[in-house]
Amino acid sequence: MTVDTIKATDEIVSCSDNGQHPLVYINLKNGKGKCQYCGQSFELTNTNPSKAH
Repeated sequence: MTVDTIKATDEIVSCSDNGQHPLVYINLKNGKGKCQYCGQSFELTNTNPSKAH
């Protein structure tokens, strides 16, 4: 089974695999994260490029 990376704009995301495992929150402070239960990958995207200056 291939898991696509979900792009997120929030630094904290949640995952429950549609109720298949306990709800967990994943911190994307380092830019990426992965659910420890289902392996779903998350990536933090910068939606406000002006913050980079």
